[in-house]
Amino acid sequence: MKRLTTAEEISFIKEITHDPEKEKIISNIRDAFNILQVRSQLLLGLITICLTITGFSGHRLAASGLPARVALFIGVISVLISALLLFFGPLKIRWITTYKTTSFDETVYKMLLRRDYKTKLYHIATGFLIVGLSAYIVSLAVFLFNYTEIH
Repeated sequence: MKRLTTAEEISFIKEITHDPEKEKIISNIRDAFNILQVRSQLLLGLITICLTITGFSGHRLAASGLPARVALFIGVISVLISALLLFFGPLKIRWITTYKTTSFDETVYKMLLRRDYKTKLYHIATGFLIVGLSAYIVSLAVFLFNYTEIH
C-alpha cells in the first residue's frame, strides 16, 4: 500500500464520501479498528493495575518463598509482553485513509489484512495477560498459604 500525501488523502476521502457503498465499507472497517482500540485500552487498564499492585505488594509476595517469586516473575514478564503486543499491534495508530493501493477493492483487502493482524495480536496479548494474572494468583496463594500473622 502506498502512503498518501495530504493532498492525495483528501482526494481519497472525497472518493469515499461521494460513493455510499464505499463509505459504508470504510465505515465498517473503521468500526472494527475502533473496537480493537477500545478493547486494547481495557486490557491496558488491567495491565496497569497488575503492575501497580506489584509495585505496592510484590516485595511481600516475593518474600513468602521461591514459588511465589517465580510466579510473580512469570506474572510480571507475561503482563509486560502483553503490553508490548498491544502497543505495537492494536494500539499502533495508522489512519485508514492515509494508505491506498491501485484499486479500492485491493485497498479494502489490505485494510482487512491489517485488521486481522491486529486482532491476532490482540488475542495473543490477551493470552499473555491471562497467564500473567494466573501467575499473580498463584503467587498470592503461596503468600497466603505461607502467611503467619506477626504480633
